[in-house]
Amino acid sequence: MRAHAVLFVLTVATGLPAVALAQAQPATPPNTPSSPAPPTSTQTTTSTQTTSESSTGIFKTVENRWLASGFVGSNFGASANTPSVDFGGQVGYLWGGIVGAEVLGDFAPRFKANNALLADNPNVNAYMVNAIGSFPIGEDGKFQPYVSGGVGGVQLKSEVLNVAGLPGSGSVTSDQMRFGGDIGAGVMGFTGNVGIRADVRYFRAFTSTTLSTNANTPADVFADTLLSGLDFWRANVGLAVRW
Repeated sequence: MRAHAVLFVLTVATGLPAVALAQAQPATPPNTPSSPAPPTSTQTTTSTQTTSESSTGIFKTVENRWLASGFVGSNFGASANTPSVDFGGQVGYLWGGIVGAEVLGDFAPRFKANNALLADNPNVNAYMVNAIGSFPIGEDGKFQPYVSGGVGGVQLKSEVLNVAGLPGSGSVTSDQMRFGGDIGAGVMGFTGNVGIRADVRYFRAFTSTTLSTNANTPADVFADTLLSGLDFWRANVGLAVRW
């Protein structure tokens, strides 16, 4: 009996530490799918900055639009001895507000080109087909600096003194046109779809190609010679609309 009691005490003394150790160990959780770690504050800040920069550029792509304008201004420089009034208009189309084409008509009824054989100041007109490149700035392309240039015809209508300019000999009318070109730069500004357009442009009639077929009289030959190489600047401002 005493031996059994001693054996029971030894068994209990050896088993208690093992039970205590087992209870101290944390239970292993069941297998669960791992979830991604939340983004760090650095990643969130970088993403926000990228989105902000892509939406606040200076130059904006805007809708495809037609443009039209009427203008008034002045001829000056080169073959124009003194400034004179000109007027005209242009119609064009811009893709995304960036690149497009336009047609231009520009008229100067009293172009100041002094010549002893001219009975009066001639009428010098320009008809051009231009390519245009624009740079929309601000919301909806509110401001649009641009450059444009192209080719077309430069026309000279003149009253030429007859018989080599002898007094009392009268005058004859001549109408000649030569192939020419233009190049210029300016800016358009809009409030909604109405605004203003202003530019400075250089025109030149070429010397190699004539578009007229009636240079048969001495007056026509003289006008065609006067027109060959004729060049001038024009500065214009006017009302513009887009739609």
